[in-house]
Amino acid sequence: MLALSSLPVIASPAGRPRLRVLVHAITLLAAIPVAPLAQSGSASDRPQANWELSNKFGTQALQRVTYSSTLQPRWIGKTDSMWYNWRNREGATFYLVYPPTKVKRPLFDHVKLAGALATAHQKPYEPNALPFTTLNFTRDHKAIRFTVDSTRYEWNLVTEQIRSMGRPPRGDSLPPDEERQEGQGGGGGGGRGGGFGGGAGQDFRNFSPDSTAFVFAMNHNLYVVEVGKPDTVRITTDGARNYSFGFRDTATVQQQDDDDEQQGGRQGGARTRDPRVRANVTWSPDSKAFFTLRNDSRKVKELYLVNVLAEPRPALSSYTYAMPGEEDVSQQELHVYRRGDPQAKQVNLRKWRDQRIFYTHWTTGSSSLRLVRRDRPQRHLELVEIDLASGQSKTLLTESVSNANLESQAPRYVKGGGDMIWWSERTGWGHYYLYDHQGTYKRPLTSGTWRADQVAQVDTVAGVVWISGVGRERGENPYYRHLYRVNADGSGFSLVDAGDFNHAGTLSPTRKYVVDNFSRVNAPTKSVVRDGTGAVVMDLEATDVSALKELGWRPPEPFVVKAADGVTDIYGNMWRPFDFDSTKKYPIVAHVYPGPQTEQVNIPFNAGGVQQQLAQLGMIVIQIGNRGGSPLRSNAYQNFSYYNLRDYALADKKAGIEQLAARHSWIDLERVGIYGHSGGGFLTAAALMLPPYNDFFTVGVSSSGNHDNNIYNQNWSEQYHGLRTVAARADSARGRRAVNGRGPSGLTSADTGFVDDSLRYEIKVPTNIELAPNLKGRLLLATGDMDNNVHPGGTIRLVNALIKANKRFDFILLPGKAHGYADYQPYFNRMLMEYFAEHLLGDNYRRSAEIR
Repeated sequence: MLALSSLPVIASPAGRPRLRVLVHAITLLAAIPVAPLAQSGSASDRPQANWELSNKFGTQALQRVTYSSTLQPRWIGKTDSMWYNWRNREGATFYLVYPPTKVKRPLFDHVKLAGALATAHQKPYEPNALPFTTLNFTRDHKAIRFTVDSTRYEWNLVTEQIRSMGRPPRGDSLPPDEERQEGQGGGGGGGRGGGFGGGAGQDFRNFSPDSTAFVFAMNHNLYVVEVGKPDTVRITTDGARNYSFGFRDTATVQQQDDDDEQQGGRQGGARTRDPRVRANVTWSPDSKAFFTLRNDSRKVKELYLVNVLAEPRPALSSYTYAMPGEEDVSQQELHVYRRGDPQAKQVNLRKWRDQRIFYTHWTTGSSSLRLVRRDRPQRHLELVEIDLASGQSKTLLTESVSNANLESQAPRYVKGGGDMIWWSERTGWGHYYLYDHQGTYKRPLTSGTWRADQVAQVDTVAGVVWISGVGRERGENPYYRHLYRVNADGSGFSLVDAGDFNHAGTLSPTRKYVVDNFSRVNAPTKSVVRDGTGAVVMDLEATDVSALKELGWRPPEPFVVKAADGVTDIYGNMWRPFDFDSTKKYPIVAHVYPGPQTEQVNIPFNAGGVQQQLAQLGMIVIQIGNRGGSPLRSNAYQNFSYYNLRDYALADKKAGIEQLAARHSWIDLERVGIYGHSGGGFLTAAALMLPPYNDFFTVGVSSSGNHDNNIYNQNWSEQYHGLRTVAARADSARGRRAVNGRGPSGLTSADTGFVDDSLRYEIKVPTNIELAPNLKGRLLLATGDMDNNVHPGGTIRLVNALIKANKRFDFILLPGKAHGYADYQPYFNRMLMEYFAEHLLGDNYRRSAEIR
């Protein structure tokens, strides 16, 4: 505080002190803060926001200097030949690769094709910037086809002639003389799952494998057509809204057509839309039957949103949405239809109340089905086989866990009707085990303190299984993915893609070759071809970062710290400003997503991102994991959050940031920010409200946070927080129904094979609303008002609680936006950066409406 005697005396023209001016000067000085509360150190130590540098590395600015960062191989038919499209500072080129002879060359003459396309399409094109990035081969491999604007073209690779083919095919359908390359996705005879039919662009006909019949859905029911016969047979009659096999609302389209016609946009009468939609059915291999799942959501309560931007007046949107612990949740039914029968039949699968059904599949023929059923608390599951003739079911495998949730995968088969590959976390780490076809255990295929979690391919002829996993290679980041191969008899386990990188491998159809894209967050992607033993056969591409480096770009820095327990390794990434000065003090900002299904910590290479742009303002920006996050580490690591779906991540975040500050003197622990979206938004708000973390974190930006998980998705909240089962009443045994011929016993219904309709569940997830009176620091909340994933009610409830607690905070509503902000995302990112610039750097940038 300044002493009065130290102030200058301001004299009047007559030489007398001007007391009024002096008092005014004292008042002004007292009103000017020495520094914002969140700052420390001298003014020279506090960098102001460097907007010029931040804008230089924004998403839009980087588009002209960033190129291909991963190679997507497109295998041609069932061969080892492939093509890909790659872009660097010289432009984009389509390449043809044939690994057996190590040939790599342009797929076609780009100059000739560009010239021919310019003539046909009446628009000029550069050879290294053709207006398409994907294509299909004809089945004879003599021509390629691609779409430009709304026209399909064919380029003959032999004659080098172009041909216009008119409009492109609808949806996923392809002409019979055209093939979809392996790795290009889509297609196939049948979908799985219940609910509505396929998209509007799909062929409504779901054909049997032998193409002699097809099925479709219309007005909630199923219909079958035998090819060559005139009759269309309706095989279900009870379909209804929220109890549907498929439906298209043509009335809405008709009304829009009428509106268009009135406005002069179209002449000649109203267009009608085909009410038939593709049904989600899966045919048996012998084409004699199919199955489908139907969800019964008729009792599920509705949730509402109001689209205030709708014209001419705001419109109400409603949808069924079950919340944690609710009595009425969606029920699943399995239906099977055998050709020639008059109706589809429902299969009785009831065991647990509110059970879920997964991975329904045929093995051989059409006499039996297999599926996984799981109880509602997600702690018990079974693989069962149903004999469709008798309706009897047989349990082949079971999995159970306490105080944790069960993950599962679809079983795979070494051969049709042969040995079965089953995934389990029974040891605490996910691994694959071999069983015979009837569920008798044979041997493990993988084992150890690492996670095998993807079956890439199964070579049924050679008896080889290709498996992807994380955490096995010592000395590497445990999130780095690798490809392994193992014989079905458990022998010959080997690593295919050695190297301290994250690997993304794609096997050729013959499984003789692997295209390996490998990178780290601080190492740009390289792509090679390996043979089946893992030896590198060909170098293909390397991501071009030359233009980035010319701008002064540097990659983020990976780091490892200890969790709050002092034992568990926690992994993260750090971005520094590109004009970094180690003699200055920088605030630190954590970008967070706590899980539990994943951790938002970049693993492969990425040249941009909000973290990088935010750092250029003059901050240290980090991503950092936490116990209770990714299941890739171990079952125990993820389930640290079980029964605690709010507070579990904060101790590790705080401990990690403190360790980084101890290592680096340029990190200022008096200025700590945090931000995140969805679950990250939830954690951000909690960090500023939950003691003692609300004294550590000083500024937060929380977007679309599920601040009250009790009004969030029923399945997610129950799975990760944990649903408690309330024992049935003693007199409820009379209401139990036997399953598989067994009668009631002294066990609770959760432990036997009986459905007990009096069983109740309880859940109460701690909320951020409860913490509102504890808010400290500066908090910005944001949500879209049309978010049908994390309902905006969660954020508005927190807003309400903060107002009642008489707390100061900031709030942005993004009109018409769902959980993702789409075209409003750049605006929100700017608001986020300005918020941290103002409250961590003291840069009062937001003094006017203009965004510079």
